[in-house]
Amino acid sequence: MEATWVSGAIELLRHADSHLNLNTAFDKRIAFISLDNSVETMIRTYLSLPKSKSGVKVDRKDLEEAGNSFPKLLVLLEKYAAAKLTGIDATDIEFYHRIRNTLYHEGTGLSVDDQNIMAYRGIAAVLLENLFNAKISQTTAADSSIERLILNWNTIEKTIRERMEKAGMSVSHKWEEAFAARLPQEDVQLLEDLRSARNRLVHSESVDKHDVGHWVEESERLLNKLSDSAEGAQVASLDISYAKMRITAELHRYSLVISVTLNRPPDQGFFRLSILWPLSVKMSAHGLKAEQEKIIDGVRYMEFSHLVEERLWPGQTMKVVGGRSTPQLEYSFDNETYQKLHTQPLSLHYVLYLQDWHPVSGSVPFEKLNEF
Repeated sequence: MEATWVSGAIELLRHADSHLNLNTAFDKRIAFISLDNSVETMIRTYLSLPKSKSGVKVDRKDLEEAGNSFPKLLVLLEKYAAAKLTGIDATDIEFYHRIRNTLYHEGTGLSVDDQNIMAYRGIAAVLLENLFNAKISQTTAADSSIERLILNWNTIEKTIRERMEKAGMSVSHKWEEAFAARLPQEDVQLLEDLRSARNRLVHSESVDKHDVGHWVEESERLLNKLSDSAEGAQVASLDISYAKMRITAELHRYSLVISVTLNRPPDQGFFRLSILWPLSVKMSAHGLKAEQEKIIDGVRYMEFSHLVEERLWPGQTMKVVGGRSTPQLEYSFDNETYQKLHTQPLSLHYVLYLQDWHPVSGSVPFEKLNEF
């Protein structure tokens, strides 16, 4: 249940989301302005809370002097709660607030870049979680958006800080340098390059989506490395199999079956599954959202996604594709398909996006998904 004091900021975020998919210049302006209003509401509300709720005691005189000045409120947030800016920076917020002012005061005929909208959406989501430990469902933005990059960077920074604290290391603004001593040189370079790219892209007024996509992939590569080096079980696991539909000598028809198991707490209020399906394997999907084509090693794939808005508990296994009331994906193998896969073996690729953890990705070869 949402705390009363955070409901206003969440309402503004949802209002912004309601305009994001309408895809007009006007709706983009309204969405961006609502995002900015939500961010300002979060900061003001947090600084005004009693210490028993926020964990910090803000001098009332400082708050009164800040008044309605957005920049002064940001200064107070840095002064009293710098740790709450993990994964983001006050300059990020200032940059997008200036864009908001331009839209608000000179908005007629102006639009705002899609990547800038999604970047500010990502910053707002991180700030909401950092300040109030509250979450809101992610948008249906493409996985290659700046929003995804910001969320991934936030997870990277949190993961590294938590490990430093467990190891008794000092956590300061030099946390990357301190942690670098514990990483292979290749990962140190990846961390530095990723931080630099993230900052560059967040502060660009116009960005190349392919550039963003590259760094999203790099951020998830680093997250996977951090996951592989972590102690304990993998956060979540996927069981991908099939059910036989109709088998003849010439044609085999199957239904894909995917189950998700959460191995570690906390429970997840929602999660999103992304599947990359090779176009050379004939299929039909129902209940899955077709996203966009992607090229992997010269092979064309179609991405399908499924947002599951049900709570998943640690130790629970949930069937998300191929069940009675879940999306369905049916596919077929004939002699032609068999020959193609025999010549060029392919795999089904997947990414599981969780509410509190970094993405879990992997693949399953098609030789395990048929009996031809």
